[in-house]
Amino acid sequence: MRDVGVDFFDDFYLQVCAAIEDKSSELERKLESDKKESNQNILRTYRQSARDKIEDFKTIEIAQKNGQPILDMDNSDNIRYSKEFINVGGIMVERPFLYKKTYAEVRAENRKRIVGGKLTGLASLYVENCEHLSLSMAYEDFYWAQFQFESGDKKGSCSLLLDAFYYIDNYMTRSEDRASSDYHRLMISFDRACKKNNSSIGGKNKLTDLEYMKELLVTILRDITPREGWRTKRQVYENLIPYLCEEDKKVNPARWEYDTGNREETIRGRLVKWFSCEFKEMLEEFMFKRK
Repeated sequence: MRDVGVDFFDDFYLQVCAAIEDKSSELERKLESDKKESNQNILRTYRQSARDKIEDFKTIEIAQKNGQPILDMDNSDNIRYSKEFINVGGIMVERPFLYKKTYAEVRAENRKRIVGGKLTGLASLYVENCEHLSLSMAYEDFYWAQFQFESGDKKGSCSLLLDAFYYIDNYMTRSEDRASSDYHRLMISFDRACKKNNSSIGGKNKLTDLEYMKELLVTILRDITPREGWRTKRQVYENLIPYLCEEDKKVNPARWEYDTGNREETIRGRLVKWFSCEFKEMLEEFMFKRK
């Protein structure tokens, strides 16, 4: 699902991308200053390797979304000269072919193998003979996140970028026990964007789930003849609110669980707004009938 409040993540996306590039430049200078032959091309090698891998994963992702997954011909189980069958619950069925895995599947497997089944941004990623592993994961996440952002998954993209920054930062500091202050600043910015996005979605949903009431109002104002107790606009409000609340309890029961009066106030506010705008003329016609 694409993000609703996409604008909330745009600024953070640019911020964390710039932070990763700055951290990469800092790392490149550090590796060059070490003057070790084995370190000279590490960064360039891992970045290029990550780009190449992500291009392949893009093809796999697009093919799968189009309902045409790509067979993994590197897997020997897919090389068959005749149909093969397996027993599934006592029924013989044709052995399914194996398809190339998506980036999300491969990423989850890699991190499960590394951190023992618990994947977190602050997980320990450095084990003996694997000191450069975090660089590979960092740049794969970095380039995949860019593809995800362009595809519309802005929140997911920013989350991947946070992981990428953490991996590079930890590679430089070799600090496994805690994240840097730079990472924490980025995390705070990301949390702020998420809260704004969630608030925006919640507000839109609250407005949307009352739209059905407009049809009720049209029916009431068109078909019901004003009677005693409906002589003023205030009386119209006071008569409509209980009726609309009872109807809403049937349509949106979850909104009324543990409600302390906020839902009724929301309905009242909507009614006031509608009667001052799109239902203004209809209300005036309704009141004219009384005369």
